[in-house]
Amino acid sequence: MKFAFKSIVVAAAFVAAGAANASTVLEAGNLNTFVPTGNGSQEVYFVSGSGALTFSQTLIDALNTGGVEVLAAAPATSNIAGLPGEYTAVGVAAPVSTLTVGAGGLIEQAQSVGGATQVAAFVKGVSYGGTISVTNLRIDMVNKNIYADFVGAGKTGSLATSPIVNVNATNVLAWTFTDIAGPTNITGPGTFDTTLSGLALTTEGFNNLKAGLGLYSIGLIALQGAAADFGTLTSTITVAVPEPSTYALMGLGLVGIGFAARRRAAK
Repeated sequence: MKFAFKSIVVAAAFVAAGAANASTVLEAGNLNTFVPTGNGSQEVYFVSGSGALTFSQTLIDALNTGGVEVLAAAPATSNIAGLPGEYTAVGVAAPVSTLTVGAGGLIEQAQSVGGATQVAAFVKGVSYGGTISVTNLRIDMVNKNIYADFVGAGKTGSLATSPIVNVNATNVLAWTFTDIAGPTNITGPGTFDTTLSGLALTTEGFNNLKAGLGLYSIGLIALQGAAADFGTLTSTITVAVPEPSTYALMGLGLVGIGFAARRRAAK
């Protein structure tokens, strides 16, 4: 039986044509390429990215009310000024692990890893104490939603015997946002900075923070005041054109597949 190598090339072309109209998930650093505009322009691949959440002053004031400590949850890093209870600036940046792009290079979703951990001690009238980690943000650029994982435990009273509420919720709709400033399409190689503002905490997001930090009374009022003004999220995405050597290796791989197939067909 004769191996029809040409037919595989034709089939691959049809698959590529179909993929141009579908969403593509790109992993940071992996050389799975895509054509941003879908009209024969230069192929690029997702090199790296980060999502930096900057807390609003209203949220910082709420944290300072109970002396809540903010720590980075690896592999995220923090940018914090001041001590717990006296913060003047709080920010956390997490690496973007995957990017979902649609037709024309439209950025549909971005998934980050790591995040922030908040630790609350017992403060009368504010918090019974607890810890909550908010990690693995998934930004839905199309519907203006941000999802996250919540893991932690908070006390429900001041006594040693007071029950503890465990929080373990994944892929929670934590925030919505209203405004996007910056590019929403990848148009070619380069770095793209986009800022999301108008972040508002959802009811589910609020309840998870409340439970994990053991908030009550003044602590609840402070968090409620920050719910509609949580901060801003800035994503930085870098894409590049593969080196010529990459295409050479891809070509060698294709030739190798064809050679192996011909050998099987000859047997």
